[in-house]
Amino acid sequence: MSSMSAKASHGSHEKPLYSSNNSSNNSSKFSQPQIQHRKGLLGTLARHQIDAPLVAILTILGTYALFPNSFAKKFLFFQEYDPDTDTYEKSWEDLYFCLFWVTAFTFLRATVMTYILMPMAARLGATTDRSILRFAEQGWICIYYSCSWSLGMYCIQMTPTWNNWFVWFHTDQFFDSYPLTALPVITKYYYWLQFSFWIQQMFVLCIEAPRKDFLAMISHHFVTVLLIICSFLLDVTTFGTAVFVSMDLADIVLSLGKCLKYIGMPDSICDPVFACFMFIWIYTRHFLYGHIIYAWTIYAGEYYSKTTHYTIIGLLLVLQSLMFFWLWSIFRIVYKMFASKGGVVDDRSDDDEEAVTAPEHVHHNTKQRR
Repeated sequence: MSSMSAKASHGSHEKPLYSSNNSSNNSSKFSQPQIQHRKGLLGTLARHQIDAPLVAILTILGTYALFPNSFAKKFLFFQEYDPDTDTYEKSWEDLYFCLFWVTAFTFLRATVMTYILMPMAARLGATTDRSILRFAEQGWICIYYSCSWSLGMYCIQMTPTWNNWFVWFHTDQFFDSYPLTALPVITKYYYWLQFSFWIQQMFVLCIEAPRKDFLAMISHHFVTVLLIICSFLLDVTTFGTAVFVSMDLADIVLSLGKCLKYIGMPDSICDPVFACFMFIWIYTRHFLYGHIIYAWTIYAGEYYSKTTHYTIIGLLLVLQSLMFFWLWSIFRIVYKMFASKGGVVDDRSDDDEEAVTAPEHVHHNTKQRR
């Protein structure tokens, strides 16, 4: 949810990672980016995003396989199931599930980036450390949000809140069946997986090298996590699901456009993707999200104290103000694109970074491919 459309960095000062040694037989070699890390504890965490989580995951899975009724079960499944209604009640023990999936997402992200997306970037034409790593980062985002948005839309369409594909939500139906202390099975898993993902996103943001808009990004992630927690405590997870689906769609198109830029696709392809992204951003993050803010402002006062009511309004408006901050960045990119008659470039360039961060296992995976 950060700055828009990526710039493929093909600077001459960077070492090419994918090159042809012999054009006659099309032989080539790929080595994972040589990457520097932060010092201290954050650097240690960044270097072990595969092996440490894998040990924890295998320990839990192995314990559950040997002792199905042991404590390990709490990390894998929710506990308060009601077979009569096919729903799960809230429980503080749900936090064990969250902890497991924060660990699992850390492992999955690092593994998919390192062993699938980075080699794919090199094969598709990315030629520098930065472009290969950024392709992998955005590729992971595209994969995750494609899955989460699809599942979220399925969940929201199961509720009376769903309206139609033009205006997604009935604003007067958000509090239907309030309070939602019990959730359908698929909604429960969806919501807690989303919560786990956002906590893991904050973790990654803190251990990797900060970008130019680090403050805006960490503020966005912090407010998002706060709103998710509040939706649990206030029993309004339908609001949370609506916020998720209104935010996730734009990230799919944004990350796809960035990936195309990083592998050197022409502007004739990248610019239409950016135009589509800009339309989706305005529609989902301002028009639809505005409906969510309106619904809470008008109807929530009947159910909560003034303090609670206005606190949530404040958090929703902080999130919207960040969206407007990034919308301004979009307009700046469009202006520069037309002023220079060139393609879309990232307003938050990485060019001033001296190092690129990635998991430590990247350094050890330098097998040649021919």
